[in-house]
Amino acid sequence: MKKNAVALAVGALFAAPAVHAQITMGNETIGTVQIYGKLYPQFIVAKGQGSTQPGEGVSNLVAASGVLGGAAVQDHGQRNAIDSQNSYLGFRGERSLGGGLKGIWQIEQAVELDTGTGTFSSRNSFAGLSHNLAGTVKLGKMDTIYKEYGDTFAMFGISSGNFVSASNVLSNIGIGNGSASRFHERLNNTVQYQTAEFGGAQAGIQYMPDETRGNPGQATNRNVWSYGVKWDSKMFYASVHQEIHNDAFGASSNITDATRTNTGNANAHSRDQATRVSGEVRFGGQRVTLDISRLHYTESGQSTTGKFMEYKKPTWAVGYEANIGAVGLATQYIRAGSGTCQLTGGVDCTTTGLQSWMWTFGARYRFDRQTFLYVGGAKLSKGASARMDNWAGSDPNRGEDIKQAAIGISYSF
Repeated sequence: MKKNAVALAVGALFAAPAVHAQITMGNETIGTVQIYGKLYPQFIVAKGQGSTQPGEGVSNLVAASGVLGGAAVQDHGQRNAIDSQNSYLGFRGERSLGGGLKGIWQIEQAVELDTGTGTFSSRNSFAGLSHNLAGTVKLGKMDTIYKEYGDTFAMFGISSGNFVSASNVLSNIGIGNGSASRFHERLNNTVQYQTAEFGGAQAGIQYMPDETRGNPGQATNRNVWSYGVKWDSKMFYASVHQEIHNDAFGASSNITDATRTNTGNANAHSRDQATRVSGEVRFGGQRVTLDISRLHYTESGQSTTGKFMEYKKPTWAVGYEANIGAVGLATQYIRAGSGTCQLTGGVDCTTTGLQSWMWTFGARYRFDRQTFLYVGGAKLSKGASARMDNWAGSDPNRGEDIKQAAIGISYSF
């Protein structure tokens, strides 16, 4: 029996790539192990222009006076690079425990093809249990339900970590480019539960506790809740999902003006919340996607006037993709409004220039279901106060528009 299992595993190691997109070893008796991954390095050209200059009018969340100060700001010049994006290598497996119950696990890590660096289990990595009726529970490091259920466009599957991703406009505050305010994350130290799928419908909930909560002198409780429901059929997809970040101070951590921020206030607390509706229609090798969301940042416990209290920001995106034989075409438009805000003590709050918009496009030629060449481009335009950022190799200035283009190859296994 053991010899047969080993023979099956070795045979699968060499035979499976011609049949499956992944390499699978083992069987139901001893459990299966699957090797999988995606490599998509690209040559990229990027350039910035139009940075906001001293004397220009901005939101008073950026400068209390409503006018940007400081020295003249220099645009970022052209950058040529070879980047590996979120290329990854993973191992996952499962084993039947009887009665419809399975033990499951996954270890996934980024592969830095351009630099040769990387960290083991840096991507979705977990262990858990799955039942065909009771659902699945996992513990580890995972994408949030909010990220998983929404923004399904994911151009050709190469948008993760790439400049064509909508996340930095669709799911971030825009006052600054810090990740503490972004609702499109992979969280450490999380537990996630998803129901089994019934008639195409499924629900999920995820929790990340603050592991430093209870330490002497700590008054904050930085935890995350993410949950949602989705329905998927052959032609339609729809989801509603929400995520809450407690004591993450997504607004204050991105406000540089010390007269506005609550950073350092031991009595302050925050609650940042994103709510999104996502949909997709598929027909004849084509699909149209739509995302509508509202980002809501609140902070309390301030002891002085003129401090940040609330910011509401609307965002939306629409995408289109068509596949004609070996050729694929895709485009997406993402828009973030300037929103509304409040400061403590009745001080007037302005959101002048906090709007942003981005247009992305791409084309690919597929050699087979695992390998294709692609080209892509994006133009990110920002209001004078905005600091949206989709440029992995640089740190764009406030108001600086970014143009990027790339050519790459994607290979999945």
